[in-house]
Amino acid sequence: MAGLTDAEVARVREIYESAFPDELTAPFEDLLADRLLVRVEDDGPTGFALVRDLGETGWTFLRYYAVGPRGRGVGSRMWADLTAQLATEGRTRLVWDVEDPDEPGLADHAVEEHRRRIVFYERLGGRLLPVREYFPPHDDGHAPALLLMDAPLGAPSGEGPPLRDLVVGVYARRYGLAADHPAVRRTLAASGLL
Repeated sequence: MAGLTDAEVARVREIYESAFPDELTAPFEDLLADRLLVRVEDDGPTGFALVRDLGETGWTFLRYYAVGPRGRGVGSRMWADLTAQLATEGRTRLVWDVEDPDEPGLADHAVEEHRRRIVFYERLGGRLLPVREYFPPHDDGHAPALLLMDAPLGAPSGEGPPLRDLVVGVYARRYGLAADHPAVRRTLAASGLL
């Protein structure tokens, strides 16, 4: 967060803490292990993206993406800046997970929020991948039902990586799980990728 004032860092923290439910957040200080890209406009920070390059794959994992307040087009502008920057760096694919709106037991407001988020990403060129039983581990032991999305970066280069490689790569390089880990094998089997 080099270059940000203490007040700007506090604003980024406020955006982060108000954007995600507690079960999907890490301590704010832990975010510094990855690359935090902050959008600053005339009135200060308006959003951020936390990304992690996935090794030699050319892919980048989007850990967190949040704006505040919504409804001013900040999310769309920030997305365009983020994807352009990653493409300029030679990254070929942006990958991220989103909460599954069909997870059993969700409150109506959570279902609507999850659906709204997926529609937002699809409007910006993201695609929902046909991956099933995707339950990456979280530090607190909570494993919410998630879906996997991606978007190509830069000039289109065909269909992208094979889906199996993408799933195994995300589990390995984002979550540290080997291809033979039970969570990975469950996802591959449920998605017809074994």
